[in-house]
Amino acid sequence: MSLRLRKKFANCISILLILSMLIGCASTVDSNGVPSDTDAKADSTETAADNADGDVLTDDEIELIEPAGSALSFVSAEVRELSVVSTYQGVVCPDTYEYAYESDQPFGNFNALPGDEVSAGDMLFYGTVEGLDDSIEEIEDENAVLLQEYNDYVSDYVIDIAKAKKEEFEAASNYQNMLSSAPEEDSPYYAGWAKGAMPLESRVKQTRMAREKMEQAYKERSELFELEYQYNETRIARLIEEKNESGTESSIDGVVVAANYVNAGDIIPVGTDIIAVGDTSNMEIKTEYVSKSIVNKAVEIYAVIDGEKYEVVYENMEPEEYRRLKQKEDEVYTTFKLADPEGKVKLGQFAVIVVVESVTANALCVPKDAVSKDDNGQYVYLYKDGDSVYTPVTTGQFDSGFIQILSGLSEGDKVVYDVPYDVGTKSVTLNKGSVSTEFNVDGYLSYPNSEWIANPAKNGVCYLNELCVDRFEQITEGQTLAKIEVVADTIEIERIQRKIQRQNERIADLNEQKRTTYNKDELETIDRAIRDRNRTIESLNRQLEKLGMYSGVFEIKAPYTGIVIDVSDIKAGSIINYKEKLLQIASDDSCYIIVEDKGGVLSYGDSAQVICKDQNGNSYEAEGTVVSLNPYGLSKSMRMGYSLVKVSQEDMSAMTGSGGSDNSNGYWYRIRFTVKASTRTMNNVILIPKTDVYKTGNDTYVIVKDEDGASRLIKFVAGGSDNANYWVAYGDIEEGMTICSG
Repeated sequence: MSLRLRKKFANCISILLILSMLIGCASTVDSNGVPSDTDAKADSTETAADNADGDVLTDDEIELIEPAGSALSFVSAEVRELSVVSTYQGVVCPDTYEYAYESDQPFGNFNALPGDEVSAGDMLFYGTVEGLDDSIEEIEDENAVLLQEYNDYVSDYVIDIAKAKKEEFEAASNYQNMLSSAPEEDSPYYAGWAKGAMPLESRVKQTRMAREKMEQAYKERSELFELEYQYNETRIARLIEEKNESGTESSIDGVVVAANYVNAGDIIPVGTDIIAVGDTSNMEIKTEYVSKSIVNKAVEIYAVIDGEKYEVVYENMEPEEYRRLKQKEDEVYTTFKLADPEGKVKLGQFAVIVVVESVTANALCVPKDAVSKDDNGQYVYLYKDGDSVYTPVTTGQFDSGFIQILSGLSEGDKVVYDVPYDVGTKSVTLNKGSVSTEFNVDGYLSYPNSEWIANPAKNGVCYLNELCVDRFEQITEGQTLAKIEVVADTIEIERIQRKIQRQNERIADLNEQKRTTYNKDELETIDRAIRDRNRTIESLNRQLEKLGMYSGVFEIKAPYTGIVIDVSDIKAGSIINYKEKLLQIASDDSCYIIVEDKGGVLSYGDSAQVICKDQNGNSYEAEGTVVSLNPYGLSKSMRMGYSLVKVSQEDMSAMTGSGGSDNSNGYWYRIRFTVKASTRTMNNVILIPKTDVYKTGNDTYVIVKDEDGASRLIKFVAGGSDNANYWVAYGDIEEGMTICSG
């Protein structure tokens, strides 16, 4: 640079210094810079980004030609910290277990749904095994009859054995009395006595044998009953085991955090995850992928959750495992074990992992763009005694904005630097607050659990008279769903009725016989016969009741308030079989609002406002809670790109009963819902207005004004932002600091 040009440059600096004393926060322009217009600042830092490898421009490349609209200035070499810090967004997730069938089989139904708490051993979902429930019910009925008959037998036995023992005792007493009066054997009376004693002795033997025979019969009957009853119990246990084996149990205590979208009857391939349960006693943070190499060289790693720092431990992932997961899952997430001894952290909370990759403390620095390079090496222009002095320097570490000076400058030296931003004339005091992401989308009703309503009439010929509801129609408890006409089997009914009549005739005869009988034993026998015939009549009446339970035209009623999911295509007037499926319904207590969330913005536990509008434009609002886990915590097969919001059953009934629906397919029931939520919330963090932040490359800076009026350009690392503010995850920034503002 020519001497004339240097003097001209020095004169410009002098004028700038005089002007800067008059403009408030800008009076400290001799420090390390002040931001005002973020967009302009970002555009002006292309040189810093281009020189990220540490190289600087040559003297020929940076002719000191004053750009239009900018001013020449200088900055002071000062000691600062140079750091490389990365942040990774994540979510607090439980240690999650996903469950699938152990073989290909049709899906039955969910026994637990998202948001439900479960214990180890609880059934999560079933398969479809036709006829098992009917078989179990029939065997249970059979055992009930066996037990009733056996109890009646035992009651009779207790009476009969007591009577037999009494007779045996009386016979033995009489015989003993006879023995006590026995004469001597050589007495002439002995033969007569012996002849009289023989019947008594025979009676003792007869009563003893009768009692022993009765006890033996009781033993055999009890053993037979036990065998039959236990055999049926074993059959029931096997059927229940078969039913349970068609589903899957939870292996842990926890909460259901996700359920796949499968329908009853769908054939589910082995290995397809259906439901996920989270262990809420074992929390961890799932984040965007963080490589092992970054973690290994890091100086410090911690998590920020609601403004507090938490210790974390990186869950090691070898490169081979990453490649395997990447091929399998497409998106791979990193796990950090969380230290939370006080139990402050909650499932679904937003978390940011801060990785301090390197720190160079007490480094003498100047703006990176103030350093240039020529054939002799790196240099700066030192402003000294009104002149711009070419000064060689040696550099060290650097970030996007600043570079370390190892030799050639001292702290406080003024280096010529074309400040690429305006200082601003106002001040802002930094305070703590909250940052969140606003979520606002349309929602639809989803019923993951449902049941088929089938023809319950087992006897006679059944005809479908009418299906009284349409697909996706809202239903209320007790509403008529279908009408069925049953033509009864009159021949079988008449046969049973004749049997009942004959039993009643026999009972009448026995009652007549009782009136002319006075022997106690005979009366007991008659009473027992009457009781047995009454029991037979009860059994016949049960058969008759089953035959006549459904006769003529009967109606199938809705068991609860909900929705019609599907309707069969059976035509009115068609013959229908026992348990033939007619329509599929779901209850309001298993209903969710489902929203599209492919970006995984919502997390378990987020509060949401659900707004429903009916066809007349009337609105209904309810508070809901997200009950599906963020995709960070799920495998690929469970990441459906949708989130579930749960509202109370009362609110759901009120909203779904308001109308405003239009039909769609599958489990989707469209209605005018809007779901609003504030998510990815970070509370209790220092906020910095975006308009007061200077960005260069990947780094962000803010001008802090000290009490003495001096200002400093301080780097901070943002953990995130909203429309107005960044929040500070790392940096020498404290609440109450004053910053320069444009």
